[in-house]
Amino acid sequence: MARSRQPGSAPRAPVDRSLGQADTSASTFIMSGHLWQAVLASLLLASCGGCGAQETPRADRLPASAPPAPAPPAPVGPHAGAAARGAGADERPAERAPAAPREPPCKDGDTDPHDLRCTGLYSDFGARSLAAGVREFKPAFELWSDGAEKTRWIYLPPGSTIDVSRMNDWIFPVGAKLWKEFRTPAPAGGRRLETRLLWKTAEDRWTRATYVWSEDGESALQVKAGVPHVPGADGYAIPAQVDCIRCHAGKTDNPLGFEAVQLAARGAGGLTYPELVQRGLLSTSAGGPLPSAGALEVPGTETERRALGLLHANCGVSCHHPLGVATHFELRLDIDAAGRVGDVRGTRAYQTAINQPAKLRPPGAPPGARYYRLRPRDPDRSTLLRAMARRDAPGAPPEQMPPLATRRVDEGAVAAVRAWIEAMTPAAGYPPAAP
Repeated sequence: MARSRQPGSAPRAPVDRSLGQADTSASTFIMSGHLWQAVLASLLLASCGGCGAQETPRADRLPASAPPAPAPPAPVGPHAGAAARGAGADERPAERAPAAPREPPCKDGDTDPHDLRCTGLYSDFGARSLAAGVREFKPAFELWSDGAEKTRWIYLPPGSTIDVSRMNDWIFPVGAKLWKEFRTPAPAGGRRLETRLLWKTAEDRWTRATYVWSEDGESALQVKAGVPHVPGADGYAIPAQVDCIRCHAGKTDNPLGFEAVQLAARGAGGLTYPELVQRGLLSTSAGGPLPSAGALEVPGTETERRALGLLHANCGVSCHHPLGVATHFELRLDIDAAGRVGDVRGTRAYQTAINQPAKLRPPGAPPGARYYRLRPRDPDRSTLLRAMARRDAPGAPPEQMPPLATRRVDEGAVAAVRAWIEAMTPAAGYPPAAP
């Protein structure tokens, strides 16, 4: 399910080659030197067909609440020194006699930390103060995660840039880190549930790690096998780390939400595309000018824009694009060679989904009835909408969308796509409904 990537090597440690294959065979997946994960990931991908497989997280115990330590361990990574000193400090704090920790302390050079506090996200874990160089960002359209609230951060090594020579597939510098924190919705108290890390440790290797927060919010330790039911989180499930590759391998480089369309669109926040350009954090091999944010905007009316943006973020970026695992129709908003997204009729969603026959048929469908991926003004015969509005029973063939890490329907996205279908009139530039 992966495809072509930048060449590189990782001395001594096994190489993650899941980013560089163009076919749909099982990819080799090595994370942090654990060879057994490569075998496990390959078996999972071969048996489930990639991004369309049903998530089956395995049980793993939640981290126990850890007693406060006299001094937090020093973070590791490219900005470990700044994080250890704290903003504006000239000297390292005086060392204290450590108490016996319940978890291993942070280790210099560790590329698979057991404890979130060792990843470099925080300069002061107790105060949740961000480390130097860590910036928050918010994509305009978010991947659905069963209603969880999220906060995202990125760290880029000083002096580095993101290669955007191919605007649809950004290549990140070695040392880049991205974190995503998941919380229960605010009415339920906003409790932290998990924080996921992507860390580019070599040209062709990403560390993927999931840190599960203790119920008291005092610690977040790595859990590899997943948590099918997080206590007190209304059925929220944390997938196994090996499941993440099914969608992340749909990119040339791993990150999904930190990309041109989602950071240029109205509604993006924090470190946006215009700010990346202004700060000189994006570069191309040719050295030419970068597209304007306006050229990358999601096209159409507000109804069209919302539906296309949600389909892009939840379906197109990871799977439904020319080199993804679901190429029978495409939902990614592609940027052309001139650096433009174009108009609605030029999108692949318009071209490959509207009035295109669908193989899926709902239960009890009348004999001979025809169904389409999207049928103008007919939500009931639009199978894309039906897939979004269902959730598969355990063990059933995967037909829901998105196929992974969700047990609850995104009612807002369903309503947005339904509104778009109902607005597909000839007067608005759409073809008549197919028979």
